[in-house]
Amino acid sequence: MEKTDKTDAFWDSAKASGVSVGDDYWVRRIGANKETVDNILKLVLDGEKCGTFGLKDLLDRQSGPGPVVGRDAVVIDMDGESHAIVKTTKLTPMAYQDIKEEHLTIEGPGARKLERWQDIHWPYWTNLLKPHGIDPSQDMIVMVEHFDLIYPATV
Repeated sequence: MEKTDKTDAFWDSAKASGVSVGDDYWVRRIGANKETVDNILKLVLDGEKCGTFGLKDLLDRQSGPGPVVGRDAVVIDMDGESHAIVKTTKLTPMAYQDIKEEHLTIEGPGARKLERWQDIHWPYWTNLLKPHGIDPSQDMIVMVEHFDLIYPATV
């Protein structure tokens, strides 16, 4: 996703508030549709979700920057409105098949059980991989990303 005047203004307001942010940011949205994005934003802003999972293959294919330890991201909703700044604190590559419930503590409460997490992520990634002609597999690499909420706004 691209930076916009809105994300720049949000970034500038965070800097003006005295929040410790880096020199630059990238823009991200977490989720596939409005309902999911709104739910995830609420969980992030409430401090209940402090990480996410992304497929390395898809992250490598995106045109802009992605998560890097120490990098800040402005989190937007489906309308492009900025709601939070998160800082990536840890990235761990793991095979899908190696993800256990102990890795899901960063998820929102509704996705902390392994079977539920798999029920959410397998179809989601299947749909994202399909346009690239890739089928999901048990050995696909998932980037387990931990982040800190450093600048919230209300949803």
